[in-house]
Amino acid sequence: MHIATQIVKQKVKSSFSLLNALSDFYDIDMKTINKEIERADYDNINSLMMYEGRIASAYWSELSKIFNSLAKDFNFQSRKNLSYSWNMNASDPVNAMLNYGYAILESMIRKDINTIGLDVSIGYLHKIAPSKHPLVHDLQELFRYVVDYSVIESLESGLKKSDFITTVNYHMRLKPDTAKLLIEKIKNNFNNRYEFKNKHYSLENIMFENIREFSRYIVGNSKQLEFSIPDTEIKRNDNSQIRDRIMSIDPEKRKELKINKSTLWY
Repeated sequence: MHIATQIVKQKVKSSFSLLNALSDFYDIDMKTINKEIERADYDNINSLMMYEGRIASAYWSELSKIFNSLAKDFNFQSRKNLSYSWNMNASDPVNAMLNYGYAILESMIRKDINTIGLDVSIGYLHKIAPSKHPLVHDLQELFRYVVDYSVIESLESGLKKSDFITTVNYHMRLKPDTAKLLIEKIKNNFNNRYEFKNKHYSLENIMFENIREFSRYIVGNSKQLEFSIPDTEIKRNDNSQIRDRIMSIDPEKRKELKINKSTLWY
C-alpha cells in the first residue's frame, strides 16, 4: 500500500507539473485539478485508485482541449476506450501517437528494471496477472507525462491526417516520418538535463536512478521510499503573456516600434 501510494503521489505531482508548465502557453483550468488533489484519499487500494481516476479525468480533460486546439480534425475525445490499450486499435491520430509513445516508454522502463534485476511480474498498483508485467506499468506511470508532452510538441509542428494511415479496420497507424518525429521529441525530452542530487543529469538517467532507489527500498537497503522526479520545464519564449503583448499592438504602436506591417501580422 505504501509503494502504491508513493507511485500515485508522484504521478499526480508530475501531471500537475506538466499542466502548470503548459498553462503559460494554453488556457488551462488549474483550479479543477487543484480541487481534486485536495481530495486525496490514501486509505486503501480502492480509494487510492478512485483518487487516481479523478485526477486522471481532470488531467485528460485539460489535455483534450490542447489536442483539439492544435488538431481539431483529429477528433480526440478521451483515453477511456479499452481498445486504446494497444497501438493497433487506436481509432484517432492522437491516441495512435500516445500508444506509440507509451510503447517506447514501456521498453525503456523494462530495460531499466531488467538491468537492476527486479521481477516485472510483481506489481504494487496494477494487478498481477498471467502474461502481464505489472511492475513495468507501475513504474511507467511516473513518466507518462513525458510522452504526453512529446505528443503535444508533435501536434504543434502541424501534423495532418495525411501523416497517418487508416487500416481496413479503421484503426490508425503512424507513417514512418510521423513516427520518426515523435521518437525524436521523446528522445529530446528524456535528454533534457535537470538538477538531481546536487548534480545535473538527463531525465533518462534520473528515471534509472529512481528505479534503482526503488529497488534499494524493496531489498531493505533503504528505509524510505520517495520518488524524486523534477518538475517539467518548457523552454520557449512564446508564452501567453508575450502573445498577448504582441496582439495588443495597434497600428500606431507598430509604427512607433518600427515593426513592418507584415512582420507584425506574422
